[in-house]
Amino acid sequence: MIGYRCSRADVVLGVTGVDIFAIACILFILSYLVYIVNYAIDLYELNPFNRPKALTSKEIFIIKSKIPSINRLDVEQREILFKRVSWFRTRKHFTFRGPVGHKQELKLLISTASCLLTLGMRNYKFRRSVHRIVIYPSEYYSLINRKHHLGEYNVGLKTIVFAADNLEKGFEQSDDNVNLAIHEFSHALYHETKGRNSWESLKFQAGFRRMERMFSDKHFTSRMESTGYFRDYAKANILEFFAVACENFMETPELFKRDFPTLFETLKKMFNLDLDNLA
Repeated sequence: MIGYRCSRADVVLGVTGVDIFAIACILFILSYLVYIVNYAIDLYELNPFNRPKALTSKEIFIIKSKIPSINRLDVEQREILFKRVSWFRTRKHFTFRGPVGHKQELKLLISTASCLLTLGMRNYKFRRSVHRIVIYPSEYYSLINRKHHLGEYNVGLKTIVFAADNLEKGFEQSDDNVNLAIHEFSHALYHETKGRNSWESLKFQAGFRRMERMFSDKHFTSRMESTGYFRDYAKANILEFFAVACENFMETPELFKRDFPTLFETLKKMFNLDLDNLA
């Protein structure tokens, strides 16, 4: 009969190996729990050391000069907007990749664009759809879809990515219906409302379905092309059409209402934002 004698050294090594594996597992579990706790604290605003600070007069001046439509809002609307902007820039995670200038101003303007888009809505925090905002100096290469981008919204990662130079151009000219921040947050807002059962989300999605029907109507698309009011990118698909329409809605509401009154009213109801007094 052949036996196997286990030396004391083998036993010690075996026990040590098991212990190391067990310790590694425990550390992994503890690390994951710490991550979940920190995530929950951040998500539900439980961190007493991370409180939003009111906007300064200088910051308000920057917002008004870069986003002139703010000046059309009444006093109550502006107060709500500024309070939300303060929350957004504090609670969302901004990551800068490379030599990006004017970081604080970019954070301020990005936050303002997102909150302006949802000014008429109760749900303005993008909790389900946006966890992080990444900013590159200029056009960047996306490893996910292997293309160069100026901006994109990643549904799976709940991340919005911007090229800073293109982002700034969108705020330099406020009536050209091109604003990268509004465009990408429009994509996020669609996913934020999708699948939710709140009255606000259901109304938003009902409006989006009306836009789908318009987009598939040949007479409507023909009118789009003949007027030239919507840039060509709007013809790519329904999601891009919606995002481009949001840019137009926010930057040139008076022209929008004049040329496409039905679509204007649809967006007005979706956002619960009355731009008649602003136009």
